[in-house]
Amino acid sequence: MVSLKSIARKSHFSIPKDATVEDAIDRMHKNRGGCVVLLDDEDIPVGIITESAVIKLLNSHLPTCTPALDICVTKVITANENRPIDFAFDFLSENKIRRFVLTDNDQHFAGIVMQEDLFDYLEEDVYKIDLKISDIVIPGQELVTVGGEASIETALTLMQKHGIGSVLVGAAPYAEGIITEKDIIGLAFAHVSLDEKVSAYISSPLATVTRKDTVTSAIERMRRGGFRRIVVVDEKRRCIGMLTDRDILRQIRGNYTRMLQSKIRHSQEIMDMLPEAIIEIFETSDNQIVHWMNRRAMEMFGDRFIDREPKEMFEVKDWDAIHASLSENSVVSGYKVGIDDMVFEISGSVSLAGNNRYIKLIFKDVTIHETAKRDLRARIDEEIDKRMAQEFMLMQQSKLATMGEMIGHIAHQWRQPLAQLGGIFMNIDAAVMFDELSPKEMKERIRQGNMLIKYMSRTIDDFRHFFEPAGKRKPFDLHLYVENAIQIIQASLTFHHIVVDFRRDQSPIHITGYPSEFSQVVLNLLANAKDILVERHISKPRITITTEILEEKDGRKRARLIVEDNGGGIDDAHLEKIFDPYFTTKGNKKGTGLGLYMSRLIIESKMKGTIHAKNGPQGAVFVVEIPKE
Repeated sequence: MVSLKSIARKSHFSIPKDATVEDAIDRMHKNRGGCVVLLDDEDIPVGIITESAVIKLLNSHLPTCTPALDICVTKVITANENRPIDFAFDFLSENKIRRFVLTDNDQHFAGIVMQEDLFDYLEEDVYKIDLKISDIVIPGQELVTVGGEASIETALTLMQKHGIGSVLVGAAPYAEGIITEKDIIGLAFAHVSLDEKVSAYISSPLATVTRKDTVTSAIERMRRGGFRRIVVVDEKRRCIGMLTDRDILRQIRGNYTRMLQSKIRHSQEIMDMLPEAIIEIFETSDNQIVHWMNRRAMEMFGDRFIDREPKEMFEVKDWDAIHASLSENSVVSGYKVGIDDMVFEISGSVSLAGNNRYIKLIFKDVTIHETAKRDLRARIDEEIDKRMAQEFMLMQQSKLATMGEMIGHIAHQWRQPLAQLGGIFMNIDAAVMFDELSPKEMKERIRQGNMLIKYMSRTIDDFRHFFEPAGKRKPFDLHLYVENAIQIIQASLTFHHIVVDFRRDQSPIHITGYPSEFSQVVLNLLANAKDILVERHISKPRITITTEILEEKDGRKRARLIVEDNGGGIDDAHLEKIFDPYFTTKGNKKGTGLGLYMSRLIIESKMKGTIHAKNGPQGAVFVVEIPKE
């Protein structure tokens, strides 16, 4: 990719702002570019001196020790060095100049671009289209001529009077040579007197073309000779016109513009009418620069990003992601970025124009949509918080209900040892009354009482451990915590003559989760089965517990727990509702409707498993499956 900095001239094109005109003449003689730029202490351009300004000073007989800044009458026109080559053609024509100054991103001097430098970068088809000299030279053009015996000063006066950069020397309409502003600069550098005859210092013979010649031939001759102008002659060698590089560029600019479809004015006008902001980025092998913006983009962002790198518009990570997509796929679509408290969806593509590479990006304003999404997300988070608070409340209610049930289980567990302890006391009382209590018998009764008290104490410990708060997830033996749940409710089951058949393998099944909460689920299932067996007066009531390991096709394993009773099953009308909160078939005084709801919450949310119910041949079947980690 060709940027302006790749063709810039810099050597001998600048002087300090406090330099003299003589210093300027010295630099112009060396650079052969017809100008010199004045720089301040920070290398920022503050003025430009052209050959015309020097000619005017010489013609006014002012000393060359005059400060150069005093004759700076031409405005310094600058462009960023990273602009593409084709930018220069429009820029020179629109500003009616033949050169402009380049600056870097910090406005420091980076060189000069001359219009004659651009011919090497024009595609041949631009001007090799049978374009003739006659298509460019204005008929009846007046040529300024001076006789060979005239002085150099006379030539200077004519140049200044007519605002031209050269005069022909000889007897019109013929000419033996030409003297230009560049020649005058060389004479001033050599301190040649202005009273000398002009014929002694002319460029001769003349570089000429005819009206029938092509523009291509004129360009080639100007390139070879390093000329900025060429004389047009007729078939009798009479001078009939002057052709400059500016004339050629002005004429072929339209052809070049038409070839670069991405840069034609009509395209930009269309993009200016679009409601979306559009920017164009010119890219080289080592740089990108925001080259152009449509009207909507200018309204949104102003011109602060023009001639700046895209990373000054986007966050670095966003631009890297956009550029990576463009590099890999030549397009980018729907990438969201934030700019100035606004949110945009970026879409775009890469195109080639001549030798240059351009990135066009379209900005779709989705700020309102994103704000609505943020508001919705906030409402969702709020609802989740409310739901979690509600679930916490339900869990507390469930714990309170479970604690009430636990008191009943404790009563069943303690009923027999309390009765036995009472019997011991009665036996001691009778023995004392009849004076039959020996020390040995007293010691034995005390031993029996202590054993019953220790049993009751262990029972309290079992219940205390059951209600330990859930900590971190940890591995545990599924069988062990099923047995813990059975042990807690065993006395109640025994009181109602309910048999528990725990069918388990000898090898343990290890799963990962919250063991005390898992025991609570098993206890809920056992308690529900007990209640239905007692309520329906089932003869030979039985609860069967089965465990097994299931292996998936992908090698993953699950632990399955099945709790089945012979209580006749669940009413089909209730089967889909039994896990809903506050749903119960026991009546308000016997159930809260939270046991199965909390069981599902524990298994699905905390254990990452599943729980469901169905009716088996003899009664309800609850199936719990948990991933085996």
